[in-house]
Amino acid sequence: MIIANDAGIEEHFTTYTIRHSWATITKFMGIPTEVISDGLGHNSLKTTQIHLKGFTNHVLDEANEMVVS
Repeated sequence: MIIANDAGIEEHFTTYTIRHSWATITKFMGIPTEVISDGLGHNSLKTTQIHLKGFTNHVLDEANEMVVS
């Protein structure tokens, strides 16, 4: 891919990987799920929530660890 070449990335990746990475990064930055959903072109917010579910659990686990430590 042109973007990968420009960035000096030699590993193979797919557009799915790029989209998933973008969604994860934006979620981590606190961007609302509705905005992420629009950015991904999803017709349903539920679709976006399914894709971000694993990330959300990870964030919650970290938050819980901070609380109980």
